[in-house]
Amino acid sequence: MSDRARVTRRVAIATWLGLIASVAIWPLPVAGIGTVAALIAGLPLLLPLPGLARASRRAVRAAPMALAPALALSITECLVNPAARIAAVATLTLAFAAFASLLAALRALPPD
Repeated sequence: MSDRARVTRRVAIATWLGLIASVAIWPLPVAGIGTVAALIAGLPLLLPLPGLARASRRAVRAAPMALAPALALSITECLVNPAARIAAVATLTLAFAAFASLLAALRALPPD
């Protein structure tokens, strides 16, 4: 694996972990988003982590599908819940960064 591939994979993992952390703070009173919503958004994000750590091309290709619940719930919370806008915007930003870093990691990985 080239240095570029290692760096992009590490960035992808770091942004993915940041996204998980931003969803994990949703149940706190400061964020104002419920525990059920955090579980619905956060549990799918845990699924591709082992594959991302192994640099599995299949896991990197499938990982954006795990972003869908977090993306949908953060957009909803941003529009509907004024108390949760800061946490929702942080999650939205990290979701887009995670998606972009996954694309970069996918481009840097060797073809199958």
